[in-house]
Amino acid sequence: MSTKTINLHDAKYFKYIATRNKHENWTLCVGAGICLGILPSWNTLTINLINEIFNYTWTEDDFKEKNKNIGFSLDSWIQGCQNYHININQKTKKSFNIILEKVLYKDLLEKAKNNNILDEVIKLFEKSDKLNKIEVYKICNFFDKEYSNTTLLQLVKVLSEYDNIKLPQSIITFNADSLLPSLLRVYQIKYHNENETEKDFLLPKERYVKITSSYNKWGNKIPIFQLHGTISPTVSDKTNDNREKLIFLEDSYTELASNIHSWTQSTFLYTAQNNKLIFLGLSMTDPNIRKWLGWTNTNNINEINKKASKSNLSLEHLWITTKKDNTSQTFLDVSMHHLGVKLALINSWDDIGNRLKHILTK
Repeated sequence: MSTKTINLHDAKYFKYIATRNKHENWTLCVGAGICLGILPSWNTLTINLINEIFNYTWTEDDFKEKNKNIGFSLDSWIQGCQNYHININQKTKKSFNIILEKVLYKDLLEKAKNNNILDEVIKLFEKSDKLNKIEVYKICNFFDKEYSNTTLLQLVKVLSEYDNIKLPQSIITFNADSLLPSLLRVYQIKYHNENETEKDFLLPKERYVKITSSYNKWGNKIPIFQLHGTISPTVSDKTNDNREKLIFLEDSYTELASNIHSWTQSTFLYTAQNNKLIFLGLSMTDPNIRKWLGWTNTNNINEINKKASKSNLSLEHLWITTKKDNTSQTFLDVSMHHLGVKLALINSWDDIGNRLKHILTK
């Protein structure tokens, strides 16, 4: 059986994006998987949220057993938590988001506290340009020490190599945290000052900028579209995130799916239509993403076939994932064809940084 799947360890894919797609733009699309090892998985976050709201002590096995009978998706469980918090406990959405913030960042902030760097890590999220030289180096040393093998930190370091890497035209993230833009900025500051001969601590021109709304502008910077909103650690009621736009719950997903003119949908559709997408840290099960990819791929194939003598299979986008067993791999290879996506295999997530360099080196 012929396969469309590619292996990113293969030498023939060296400079694959940078040279074979020399005149094409590419966009990085990331999901919660890039933050594993730093932030909880969707499953773990859901369990921790249930325990906080209902005062349970469920383990992962407990949750798995309960969900055998209920069978809800994770966003439905989170929705149930908010419903109970507001309708039964008579609390507010604002207080629910504070609990959500707590369970999302608990492990990271506890580790930061144990390393005597809690204040700096909180400042990192929404005030990275306010960090001084000592704080920048403390943060980078902390993440290098504790999270060097995570996908997120490997990705940050690859995207900081401006000289020999073909950078994305844009980044789309479906994550509620803003670790990616925050770390990109702080590592950019660190690398810039490492190469400076001047004694002064300098802030380089921003390479990336977080975009959370349709009215945000990015000029000549690389936009990081936070399509599902953001929520950051806070120490007071004043927040610089946009947690009111979070797409975490079932009702927010439903609203997004029913609104064909939403900024989220329009941004993704335009990008998928015009750029090669590389998916990283996503399971590719999100029904909205699959629907949007299906629309754009159908339109793309129809346009191609108008000028072709035979039907074509257009697989413009890449989904980076690890190899599965043979039966699953055979299915996965063909399962994404109608979405215009082909698989790009890696042996281990510990090597994702090198695999990205492999395809992005100019």
